[in-house]
Amino acid sequence: SSGEYELAIPSDWQVVTKQRHIQLPDALFEQYDLLECRCFMGLFPEIKRAWITVDHRLFLWNYEDESDFYSFEDQEQIIVSVALVKPKAGVFVDTIKHVLVVATPLEVFLLGVGYDAGKLAGMRGSGSGGEVTLFATQISVPADGVAMTSICGTSDGRVFMSGNDGSLYEFSYQSEDGWLTKKAKKINLTSTFASYFVPTFLSAKHDMAALSMVVDDERRLLYVLLQDASVKVFWLGADGSKFLLAHHHKSIATSAAMLCAQFLEGAAGGGAAFEIASMHVIPLSESRTLSLVAITSGGSRLYFSPVRRTQRYYEANSLPAQLAEHQPEVFDLVHVRLPPDLQSTTPRSMQSFASRQILNVHTGFYRNGTALLAHTWNEDHDSIVGAAPACAQIQARMVRQPRAMLSEYASSARVEGRTWAIAEIDSASGAEGPSPAGLNDLASVSIAPTRSFAVLTNAGVIILEKQRPVDMLRALLARPALQDLQLHEFISVYGQAETCAMCFTILCVDDYSLHAMGMQVPNAARRILFEYGGVPHYVEPLAPGFATGGDVAVANGPRIELSGRHNGLAKYLARALQPVWSRPATLTKTEERGGDSRLHIGIPTTDLVEVQERLRGLQRFLNNNQRFVPDQLNQMPVQPADSSRPSADVATCWNAESSSLAALYELSVRASEVISFLCLLSDFNLHVFSDSIPEAQRKSLSGLLFSQLVASEAGRLACKELILALINSQLKQRVSIDSVSDVLSKSCSSIFSASDTSLYKALEYLKLAAEAEEGAEAVALANEALSLFTGISSTLTAKQVRDICQQFEALGQYTAVASLSLACASESDPNNEALAYWSDGKPADDARASIYDKRMECYKCVIELLDKRRASVLNAKSLAQLPNNDALFQFELYDWLVNNDQTALLFQMRAPFVEKYLSLEACTLEKCDMLWHFYIHENQFGKASVVQRELASSSLEGIDLTRRIEYLSLSISNGKIAIDMVRGGQTRVQPARELLSEEEEINELATLLRESEDQLEIAQ
Repeated sequence: SSGEYELAIPSDWQVVTKQRHIQLPDALFEQYDLLECRCFMGLFPEIKRAWITVDHRLFLWNYEDESDFYSFEDQEQIIVSVALVKPKAGVFVDTIKHVLVVATPLEVFLLGVGYDAGKLAGMRGSGSGGEVTLFATQISVPADGVAMTSICGTSDGRVFMSGNDGSLYEFSYQSEDGWLTKKAKKINLTSTFASYFVPTFLSAKHDMAALSMVVDDERRLLYVLLQDASVKVFWLGADGSKFLLAHHHKSIATSAAMLCAQFLEGAAGGGAAFEIASMHVIPLSESRTLSLVAITSGGSRLYFSPVRRTQRYYEANSLPAQLAEHQPEVFDLVHVRLPPDLQSTTPRSMQSFASRQILNVHTGFYRNGTALLAHTWNEDHDSIVGAAPACAQIQARMVRQPRAMLSEYASSARVEGRTWAIAEIDSASGAEGPSPAGLNDLASVSIAPTRSFAVLTNAGVIILEKQRPVDMLRALLARPALQDLQLHEFISVYGQAETCAMCFTILCVDDYSLHAMGMQVPNAARRILFEYGGVPHYVEPLAPGFATGGDVAVANGPRIELSGRHNGLAKYLARALQPVWSRPATLTKTEERGGDSRLHIGIPTTDLVEVQERLRGLQRFLNNNQRFVPDQLNQMPVQPADSSRPSADVATCWNAESSSLAALYELSVRASEVISFLCLLSDFNLHVFSDSIPEAQRKSLSGLLFSQLVASEAGRLACKELILALINSQLKQRVSIDSVSDVLSKSCSSIFSASDTSLYKALEYLKLAAEAEEGAEAVALANEALSLFTGISSTLTAKQVRDICQQFEALGQYTAVASLSLACASESDPNNEALAYWSDGKPADDARASIYDKRMECYKCVIELLDKRRASVLNAKSLAQLPNNDALFQFELYDWLVNNDQTALLFQMRAPFVEKYLSLEACTLEKCDMLWHFYIHENQFGKASVVQRELASSSLEGIDLTRRIEYLSLSISNGKIAIDMVRGGQTRVQPARELLSEEEEINELATLLRESEDQLEIAQ
């Protein structure tokens, strides 16, 4: 049990505040004056209507429109109960989204409800509540004199009713009569078969009548509150078609008293009988183990669980899938939450429960942690008691104790009249729904209140707005005499990071919202960021074993803790991105017509734009406040005044914070640009042009999360592929891509850069060149494309180069293939690391290998083209036209010539790197022969003589004595020619002459040796 409530800051802060009070129209008051028997009222938040019954007349009042109401008077019986439920599938037309169940003592009938939230309604034309249309369905069942006290429906269309005779009924219907079944029938779910044969005057006492019912669609449960304050739980089966009594909790008050000694309602308190005012389902998104909260007439909240104690603690993560499949084993009261003491001015007042004000609650509301209780203040007024989690206190306690006790804020607001119903409404559609921030109000990044409630009284409808901590801070900053003590107190409760995150919520809004707040609030919020946001500093590591919560004990010395201002920015950015971060940005959907699978944007554009507005607001604030990271002139200390940290450590702290802030800013920009990109794809109908994307590629693009598009390499490549598909679709339609390129480059510069603009423009030129009728025009367009490609050659991948070269080849632009390939190879390796890697023998595990591989892929485009056109290019004139300033390419070209037995062309080309190519290659007999032949071709007889002399004395295989003599003879001849060509006197050639003489002597000896060998062979 728990009963702890915190005091808010400021102390007069309210959990909910009145937004407006809408009086009942005078026409409805006039109808009330005609009342003869009964009058009921309630709320239908799904269609933004309040319903009112006056005897046999039903009115649907559009409280948003304030005066428009719809009346239904087509029957004469007194209406005893009304409910709005979901229709069964396949029974009604698509325009009927809801079914109105109307119960009288004689019959229960259905009315179809058409609701269009976008259309104007009423004579006044304000239309804020949408348009409602009722349709007669001719579907009814007899009530047999039983007054239905409560009606509810499931999400799949089953309708349950509780009668004043103590029985539970189901209104079963279908589209038309069958052979053995009626179109509609009333089924008594709780009577036995024998009861149909027992006369009424002999039958036993009726079962206890039900007061209300609620359905839990997620767990397939129906909760029924009986008049004796007991609760029955029925299981509807895994498929929702059953109706089995699972549990009947008859001693709720006793169980509550056992859990909480301060629970003094009912017999335990010696007062009035124990009563439950209302029941409310707890969705799985709020709790995996708790399923129902009951609000008592004394204001306590009783939490029930259909899960055994051991499962609640050890198997909670696997429960959601199990609960809907199996009948619940238990239905236990597990927690008692005592009501707030509205008279107390001190927190933690659970110990003085006896002195608290006794509440008299007659209806209540609970959803996502927020409770609203309608307490009778006097005959003419109610007090709406609100309670909501104190998120900061809970968060702080969970660091110390994971299962911390619930802590809440509480307040009360007086309303005129008696409260009949309370419901949560959604500002967009009027549908009941959870807050976007869920249970944690700190996670909200909207400046406007995110949750609204309608309170229906006999005087009208009061719209309440739930206040969050950021609203609390804004109210504090709006005070004329804001004191530093109040700010310090607020920061001490919420911490620097959370307070700064709230300041970002206030400041990062559009100009209209900023001006609406006036100057005081934004200036005060900005002041908090800069004066109270803290500074980065070193913190000593925690001792081993003393790490608590999110702290991690670091054994290797002090760590840098960034400022609260930085951490607040990180929190705000994370919360701003949360609505889309983990959602699939692209989805594959099967089209209704044709059954084709196509890509669709997986996130609604409205959600994307809402997130983008917040991101742009953050970027605008950071751009306008360059001193967000204080410089050295500010002299803001990183440690207390007595710190011994040197100034170098201070700079290190600020550098760490500056780097992190820059990364966060870059993340916000990247996310904003991805949103612009997705919106652009949506505008250009991704589902239409995605049909041209190959199926395998379409599968890889489907299901990509928004976070992947923003922060992963795979996401970046996916964006490129989607852009290419978009561009191709435009080109197929013969539409210029200039407008698309302009939009992409302006709004998505990190995704679509200036080089991308040139790339796709060049591709467009290539396509136009292929379609050109005149050759001159095709050549001009191809040259334009080549110029653009060359300008961005450093950004092209090997695959892109290959694809582009194939297009140039198809156009007959062979020179362009060579020019582009060699330009890409050169730009991809500005430091010529690939040549050094090749010269070093291409060592294994070398970082230069990837650069070398890309250059080889580029060269391959040229070599393959030469191979295809061998007949026309195997001549010195054609080969000489190829660029000859790339040594590595020349080596590849020489290899191709050698492999194709075109050594002569190698010499005729007069290429600049042939000598180096033959010298650097592995020393083989073939290469050496080519080298001295090259020297002779170039009239370098001296170098040829040297190579021949080295061959004559080398250890290479395949050189016999005869061939060595031949090399020596050639070396002597070439040496003599070289000497004869030298001019300048005997001094310059004397060493050569001496060397030549030695060669002649060696040659004579070798000749004699060969002759001796020949004679020996003859003699043998």
